[in-house]
Amino acid sequence: MNKLQPIIIKYAGALLLASLLFAACKKDDHFIGGTPTDPYAKSNLTTYDYLKQNKLFDTLVLMIDRAGMKDEINGNVTFFASTNYSIKTLIDVRTKLIQLKYNNENIKYTLDSFPVMELRDSIRAYMYKGNVERRNLSLERQVFKNMVGEDFIIRLVETTDYSGIFSKPVQYLELTKIIDGQDPDPLPENYPDARKDIADIIQTSGILTKTGVLHVLRNSHKFYWIR
Repeated sequence: MNKLQPIIIKYAGALLLASLLFAACKKDDHFIGGTPTDPYAKSNLTTYDYLKQNKLFDTLVLMIDRAGMKDEINGNVTFFASTNYSIKTLIDVRTKLIQLKYNNENIKYTLDSFPVMELRDSIRAYMYKGNVERRNLSLERQVFKNMVGEDFIIRLVETTDYSGIFSKPVQYLELTKIIDGQDPDPLPENYPDARKDIADIIQTSGILTKTGVLHVLRNSHKFYWIR
């Protein structure tokens, strides 16, 4: 087996950092996704090395290596990282497509099947210049351009769903891909699904690495926002 073949869902019980969804900060201000304390969670590792040491990112690291993007990932950027689970979803979809195309259920899509330029664009779609940190965000919609020029909304979202656990409303960090201009608010009942923006929750946010900022998308995220 080629060493670049994806290593996927081998660590179903692994946890990322000390918290997956919940993290509380001082003064009873509670949040979902990350540790918005001052100072933030800091690492003396570069962004690439931080990802490489965590088994949840095995496949992502292989993609970065194949794309030759280690230096870019270690630049002054904010990176929204996808776990093995997210990338597996895309590979499964592409496997089904090529099996149907060639009427052969034995064909498998792997990381080696990705054109290198597509890999680079896919990874850059999760990268933003400079620091995008929770303390600079709010409940208002703010639009950011990723490093391939696509528009995304990055904001905090507040919920009272966990009132039985926390004494105050909690906030989580949300990344939204704008599909056809920003969705109207409120969303009409008959608004076409194909035009709806795609929102994803950040399961761990605000990791300050030696070289940049790292946020981690939840495992259910579909890599490159496939529908």
